[in-house]
Formats: sequence, structure tokens, C-alpha cells
Amino acid sequence: MSQESLSNPTVVILSGQADQASLAKGTSRAGFGVICVSTNKELADALSKQPWGLVHNLRAFDSKQNYMLQQRMARNQSISSVVRFIISPEINTPALALVADCAIRQAFNLSAALSGNLGEQLNVLKQTDNARSDAQKVVHAQRIFQTTNPTKDYLTAVQEAFQAYPHDPIIRLEYAISRLHAGENNEAGLLAKRLLQVESHNVRAMNLLAKVQYSAGDLDGSLRILEVANKLCPSNPERLTLIGDVYVKKGNLPAAKKAYLEALDVYPPFPAAREGLVQIPMTATEVEAAVHTMRGVMSEKDRAALLNKAAIHAVNARQYPDAVRIYGFALQHLQEDELKAAIFYNLGLAHKKMGDFPSALVNFKECLRMAPNHQNVREHMAEIETKQII
Repeated sequence: MSQESLSNPTVVILSGQADQASLAKGTSRAGFGVICVSTNKELADALSKQPWGLVHNLRAFDSKQNYMLQQRMARNQSISSVVRFIISPEINTPALALVADCAIRQAFNLSAALSGNLGEQLNVLKQTDNARSDAQKVVHAQRIFQTTNPTKDYLTAVQEAFQAYPHDPIIRLEYAISRLHAGENNEAGLLAKRLLQVESHNVRAMNLLAKVQYSAGDLDGSLRILEVANKLCPSNPERLTLIGDVYVKKGNLPAAKKAYLEALDVYPPFPAAREGLVQIPMTATEVEAAVHTMRGVMSEKDRAALLNKAAIHAVNARQYPDAVRIYGFALQHLQEDELKAAIFYNLGLAHKKMGDFPSALVNFKECLRMAPNHQNVREHMAEIETKQII
């Protein structure tokens, strides 16, 4: 990277046309290169250039679209080095909650930003960030990616940063989360409560406290916290997944399924939501929608496992038409013979339980054609043939 690009970093401004000129003028006047965009395609192209910062004007777009975009960008490793900012018509609790939830650097007031001082504020924050220690930089940049399964190096950085900067609220929260991973649930919960006394909008701290309550078996208490956080800042896949987990424990499977599906709609790669979902019976329509949502992030083996598990749930519930439809859907979307052989075998079992022996034999024969050494299929075929003779 050249010295010029270091001294004149680029800022992408995602905004409606009405505000772009004023925001761009104030930003460029402070020495930044500016790229103005207003659509997802333009944004993707601009972010591929790895700019220093992204300024997102919330006024220009639907609120649900704003939340979904920021939740997804917070989990996009390829743009983790881009410093994100939001501009809000009002610096209220929801705006602050979004900042806390999505690793956003700062929220700016719209009227102030339009007055021309946006670039000056960006420069001050850039200088502040440059002065951070290496450990602080790691924690600030990686905290969303390290929420579920933090690496040893990340935990070391958290410990180092907390010892040097215990009053940094982001560092304090990450240290509290590290206590949960260490099994120190009481300490984690106490730290989360202290943070919320100072930052009542900190929905990430609410997530932590809800996890502590969940681990302690207080399902109603955990759910209350999660619902408050979800109203302040919707579309967080980790939070939606935990809501699903709580509902599973409470025996409310339809509500759990809804939460898992919402989590996957926001962030299809999220494994915890997928793992929770496959444990719950789904209709054929819901299964097909889930596979479509995750089409770009699931391996063929994972896709086969999800479809097979859903069909087994349907068979066990005697929802045979749904099971047959799910297996048929699986055969349309799988390529490997080994995986398709397993589907044909299970489809044969479903038809056998339905009493449709001719269809069962057809599918068992397809299984054998693809997997001649399949262990159990010949026994089922012999049993059916015996029944047909009798």
C-alpha cells in the first residue's frame, strides 16, 4: 500500500441521493477519498476495493433492511478491516443498540453530518483507533467472529487488553464473555449486569446475561432479556438462535422453529441455528424454504443430512406424504451416488410403512444400483417379496 493511500484513505458512503452530495463534500474536505453508493450491487463493488471506512445513512433505507445489512456485514470476514459507521436521524436507544450489536464504530447525528463536519469527526476517530494497542485492535476487530468459539489467541488478546484497558467498555464486555467460555458463569453475569447499568442499550451484554440465565436453568428470565434485546435491535442470528434454544427447552417447538428460520434468513452459514433446526419437525414446504435459504453455504453432505433428518421426523409423525415429498426434493438436489443411495433407501422405508410395496421395491432397487453393498436393503426387499407372494 502506498503512502498516499495511507494518508488519504477511502470512505464509502451508502446513502440516498438526496443526502449524498452534502455527506461527500464534508468527507472529502477532510482529506478522504469518497465513493458514494445507493444500491447493494454498488456497495458490494465498493467494498471489494477494501476502503478504510463505510458510512451508512440509515434514513435512506427501510429499517429492516438496515438491520439485516449491518448484521450480515458484521459477520463478513472479508470486510472485517473496514471501519463501519452509521448516520441516524436521531441518536436514540435503537441506534446505540445497533452500534453495540454489530461492531459499528460510531453513530453520527444526521443533521450534524449534513452540516459538513462528518469528515472531521471521521479523522478524530481514525486517529483514536490508530493509537490503540495491538491487543485492543484485535478485540475491536474480531469480537463478532469470536463470539461462539473464540480462539486461544483471541482469548489471550482479550486478557492482555483487559489488564491494560479495563475501562474500555468493549474490552470489558469481551472479557466478561471470556469468563463464560471459561465456565465462570457467575462472574460473567455480574460483569454483564454492571455493563448494563452504564449502557442500558448494550444488547450484546444482554445476550451474555441471557446465556448465563439459560445455563442456570432460568428459561423465563433468559427469554425476557432476549425479547427486550430483540426489540431494540432485531435480526441478530446468535440471539435468535438462543431464543430458539430457550423455546426448545420450554417445549414450544413452533416458536423455536420460527426463531431458527429467522436466524438462518439473516445469516445462512450460522451452524448453531442449523443444528437447532434439524432437531425440530418441519413441513415439506418449510424444509424446501430452509434449503433454499442455505443453498450457497451448505455442503451436499450437510444438505442431505438436513433433508434426511426432516423426512425421518415426518415418518415418525406418520406424515408420510410430507416424508415422500422431502425425499423427492432431496433426490433433485443431490449429486453424489452414495448420498442418493441413502435417500432411496429411506424413501423405500417410507413407502413400505405406507403399505405401498411396489414403490418401496422400486426405491430399494435404485438404492442397490447405486450402492450394491448396502447392508439392509436386501432384507427389506425379501420381506416385501414374501408378503406379495403370500
